[in-house]
Amino acid sequence: MSLPVSVSAQGNGDNAYWYWGNYGNEVIVWEEATEQIVDHIPVKRAINMGLKVSRDGSRLFVLDPSREIMEIVDIGTKESVGEFTLSRGRTRTWITSFEVHPSLEWAAILVKSRTKLVDRYEISDPTILKYDLSTYSVTDTIPWPDEKQREYANFRFSPDGDLLYMFTDDLIALNSADFSEVDRWEISEPFEPGLGTMSLPFGESPYQEEEGIYTGLFRMTDPVQNRRIMGIATVDMAKKEVDFQPIGPSESVTFRISPDGTKGYGLKSQIGHYEMWKFDLTGPRVSDRITFEGRPRMLLMPSADGTRLFIYNAGETIDVYDEATFEYLRTIDLGADLTGAVVVPDPE
Repeated sequence: MSLPVSVSAQGNGDNAYWYWGNYGNEVIVWEEATEQIVDHIPVKRAINMGLKVSRDGSRLFVLDPSREIMEIVDIGTKESVGEFTLSRGRTRTWITSFEVHPSLEWAAILVKSRTKLVDRYEISDPTILKYDLSTYSVTDTIPWPDEKQREYANFRFSPDGDLLYMFTDDLIALNSADFSEVDRWEISEPFEPGLGTMSLPFGESPYQEEEGIYTGLFRMTDPVQNRRIMGIATVDMAKKEVDFQPIGPSESVTFRISPDGTKGYGLKSQIGHYEMWKFDLTGPRVSDRITFEGRPRMLLMPSADGTRLFIYNAGETIDVYDEATFEYLRTIDLGADLTGAVVVPDPE
């Protein structure tokens, strides 16, 4: 059985649009090709965060800073088409994970509630809900597999919407109609002695090589030398296989895959010391690493055309670097304190 777990980038390879949350009552739309702000989408609440774009690119879901209210925006018209909250009276309900069905008719939502009583707060168990986005109502409770509650879970839908994938301690595929278990990959168990457990997904990226394949950095303990090492792991969900290639001692470096899947990029951050890394995934090996003037909080994303690297997170700016040489090119000021971004490759 095939287990596609993420939406492959369907872009033209030249451009992408970034939807930026910020401290104002708007979402900033920034275009990579021109490096310019091309639109502002008004939203009802400031400090918008937790942005998510629907699979078809028509809807933007914006979570407020309390994680209680989700606003839905039509990207084409830039108009709010609805909002919902599960908080009622003395009960505050937080949305901790959210995934929209490809039909846009409903969503799988992981929530947790706090109810204020006379002498204490009562905290609920984490619950997965099926939420109808047309009536704004809970229509079902999705049972935890094995009746084992988890504090956190990530969700993905298959492209046709028939399966709901749950990333917890294991990867579990559920029938999205009745939520019965269809398949399971016990990633909580080591694949071989000394390898350790796998954490999936590696991280959300707008780019991946193929549907159902993840590539990322993975760390393990060398059973012979008794030391931590890291390497590149490629996970094939359809075959339930992991190919791990060690590249050296473990270091605290992040990872982003390139749009064509042949390279990876990472950041290493220590107080007063910042490094930018490049990985050759055909090796695999570390092909380049430099020390540069970074910032205390950083994220990295390669451009859709593969020529630039964007350093961002915290503050108002994006630092642009040349992909081939790591040369600093310029800083782009978006004029607003940013809370995060979702990147959508241009399909045209």
